Amino acid sequence: MTLGSIDYKIEGGNVARLLDAFTKEKLIYSELRETNDCLTLKISSEHSFRFEKLCRKEGFEPEKMAYHGMMRFYRNLIKRPGIILGAFMSVLLMAYYSNVILTIKVDTDDPIIYGKIIDVLNSDGVKAGAYIPDIDLVIEERSLKSQIEEVAWAGISRTGSGIAVDIIEAIEAEKGITVGMPCHLVACEDGVIEEIELIDGQLMKCLGSGVTKGEIVVSGKIVTENSEWTKEGKVINSKTRYTRSIGTILGTFTRTIVFEQPFDTEEKVLTGKKRKLTHLELFSARIPLYTKTPEGYYETEKEEKHFPEIGGFVLPFGLSEIDLREFDVRSQVINKEEALSRTEKAAYRYEQNFLEPYEIRVRDSKTEITKDGVRLTVTYELYGNLCKESDFFIPKYIVPESEKRQKENVQDSENY
Repeated sequence: MTLGSIDYKIEGGNVARLLDAFTKEKLIYSELRETNDCLTLKISSEHSFRFEKLCRKEGFEPEKMAYHGMMRFYRNLIKRPGIILGAFMSVLLMAYYSNVILTIKVDTDDPIIYGKIIDVLNSDGVKAGAYIPDIDLVIEERSLKSQIEEVAWAGISRTGSGIAVDIIEAIEAEKGITVGMPCHLVACEDGVIEEIELIDGQLMKCLGSGVTKGEIVVSGKIVTENSEWTKEGKVINSKTRYTRSIGTILGTFTRTIVFEQPFDTEEKVLTGKKRKLTHLELFSARIPLYTKTPEGYYETEKEEKHFPEIGGFVLPFGLSEIDLREFDVRSQVINKEEALSRTEKAAYRYEQNFLEPYEIRVRDSKTEITKDGVRLTVTYELYGNLCKESDFFIPKYIVPESEKRQKENVQDSENY
């Protein structure tokens, strides 16, 4: 493989003697021409040094006329040192950035979980600009799982010039039965019992009874008594058992909610003015490229980021632009119809968000118009679960009498 060739010109002297020397040295050449005591020929680049040495030995001074092939490319390249320096710097940058975190991708749609993961990684030094070989990804996975309750599993992998965090979010399991933890079913509303579904526990109220908030409806402390006649007379034995009350107590109750809407309100009104803020982002730093922070109230309309790429690698610096819209908070006086409409909408939102588990049997509303606004009082008759679980603890020293007697009998039998 040749790197190219060079065209030479030789003038004056005995050219025949020079050609005879080429033949003796077995020098390879091509495109030999002789015109007016001027000899031109082409020599391969790997034989050019031997050719020039031989010419000087015979008393000739060869002159280089043109370069061909790779030699021409090398010559042009040497004349442009900026290209060489740029290529060298590009190789160094690619080698460096292939081991530096430029991007962090988190596989989640929840902005809260995303923020917690980024905070944990930043506190451990895993952020833009960190050297990847110095990071123990296994330890970071354990750190995410131990510090973030919403993460059930985490895996971190390298993706070129960054890392990708894959997670499995923890799904809150339905509240189950805690073995060994007794509880009561306590009324959470003032109402009337209409339906009872009891699996375990001692019922303290019967069907159709009224209950008050905080009253024990099903007790986790079950006391049973039996009586027997002995020589000493009637003896009553009692036995206490602690259990977890399991069941559903359904009934009706009333709830009254008041919604108010004043006539004098504050509204957010767009002024039509827009501003654009530009930042220089370098790794995790955000440097503002403006000298004065805009005064007033603004909301973000959109945000765009522009980061250059080299060979598929996203460089850790670029520009980010934030488009802002100015708004003003102004006092506005609304009429009676608008105020009433807003209170009705507030009541509707309340029903959708807080009364979904219940059946609304009766809805009675009362509207009052005052000099300051509108007051809407809504009374609901609801049907649903009347009770909630209330755990309680048993002191260790409490042991049922039957167990004490059984232990005493065992000790007596061992003595014999």
